[in-house]
Amino acid sequence: MHMRNQPERRFDVHLRHLEHYRFETQASEAGIPHGGPFLSDEPDPVGDNAGPATPALLATAVAHCLSASLLETSRKARLAIVGIETDATALVRPNAEGNPRIAGIEVTLHPRLSEDSPRRAQCEAVFQNYCTVSSSLKPAIDIRVRVHWQIQGAAAREDAL
Repeated sequence: MHMRNQPERRFDVHLRHLEHYRFETQASEAGIPHGGPFLSDEPDPVGDNAGPATPALLATAVAHCLSASLLETSRKARLAIVGIETDATALVRPNAEGNPRIAGIEVTLHPRLSEDSPRRAQCEAVFQNYCTVSSSLKPAIDIRVRVHWQIQGAAAREDAL
């Protein structure tokens, strides 16, 4: 994320309760909407599964930020990246009191390169440092990241970070 030469940026969300545990959310910055509204809900048996549950939304934020960081790092290293897909899982377990808590987030990135390059090792070594979300959460939540590089026309290689 770029700070745009500002001392801080404020990202806002406005939630509107619809029914049961379903909410409509609109994200914005400085009054400018970011995309359209989206639904969130609690999973069954409490909610109706009408939208992503909050652990999935947190995993989405981590996965998106890591993906964007890898894309930006790769572009700056002049890697011929042609796409990326990312999978993430939020692990929810009961704490000592029996209340569900996010115990960890597992993220697997699948970047596709048009050709192999030795510079991808450099990108792997630094891209997580630029992820605002995962870097902020790591002191409290175990975040495990793996990268499965894919070279078009070649067999995929897995690198565990």
